[in-house]
Amino acid sequence: MQINKIPVFTSEVFTFQLPNFDVWKKQIKQIVLVENNKQIHGQDTSPKNKCNVMAKRTAWNSHLRYNSLNLLCDEIKNYLCKFIEHEGYDIPSLEVENCWINWYNKDNYSQPHNHGSCLSVVIFVDVENTDAKFFFHANNNFVLVKKNEAESNYNNVKQVTAKDGTVIFFDGSLQHSVSANKSTNTRITVAINYDVDYKEERT
Repeated sequence: MQINKIPVFTSEVFTFQLPNFDVWKKQIKQIVLVENNKQIHGQDTSPKNKCNVMAKRTAWNSHLRYNSLNLLCDEIKNYLCKFIEHEGYDIPSLEVENCWINWYNKDNYSQPHNHGSCLSVVIFVDVENTDAKFFFHANNNFVLVKKNEAESNYNNVKQVTAKDGTVIFFDGSLQHSVSANKSTNTRITVAINYDVDYKEERT
């Protein structure tokens, strides 16, 4: 009897380098500077409730509070829409659900979590001078591994190596995390979630 193996549920993560990144980096770091000095500027949008991100962050709707982030969301959306059209994906339109900035000081990290049913984007703004790592996590509960196999190709965790200016986008239901930042440098990323919107009736 022959038993055949069929690969299933292959997830894809896409990446590109953000054009005009230096301009965006300057604006994002300026927002972080303002939020870090609330006693001077009186501006602090950080959520009061804890979440999986054990680091500082702006409000979930920061694209509505900071015009530069709103413009960044629009620019990323344009790149995504061009990619969607070129590849022929069935995604009629994208609408920003939320956007925020994360910044990880020493020993800050992010627990494994997902963003739900959406298209998620992470922009790596200032990460090269820190030792924190970005990981995706598989949701496998049981895996067959050969007992005599010295090297197995199974791994429940996949590290994504990114440099400043890297943009990744992926299915928001994918579990991901950030390891502890053991350096004294601040790690900065921007997260954006887009709703996949079907405005017209589909038959």
